[in-house]
Amino acid sequence: MSNFMDINSQISLNNLEIKPSDLELLGDYFSIIHHTPGRIRLRASLKLKNAAQNSDINPKDLMDKLSQLPLIKEIKFNKLIGSLTISYDPKLLEPSLFEDAANGRNLDKVASVINEILKDIK
Repeated sequence: MSNFMDINSQISLNNLEIKPSDLELLGDYFSIIHHTPGRIRLRASLKLKNAAQNSDINPKDLMDKLSQLPLIKEIKFNKLIGSLTISYDPKLLEPSLFEDAANGRNLDKVASVINEILKDIK
């Protein structure tokens, strides 16, 4: 199981590479509420709140970094209801792969696709 702190420390926009273990965060701490191509809404679990409270993580910094990925158009976190809405480019990442990542499946393939996208912008 991935530690929430791991992904925060591993993401560097100058040298960004997504590992399958980084994607475990989605499956560990979120579940899909609704998904249409280009927009996915996730529910945060109580495990995420506990992980954030028990570390020096800054979720806003993490969301700012993730929002700079070329496939992410917008990220909104509703703290009141604990949902995360991600608008993304379905031409860059197939909706089925986004669902796989959120469900902890095919993480090698999802990471590979994201890393290919990142190579194109470096």
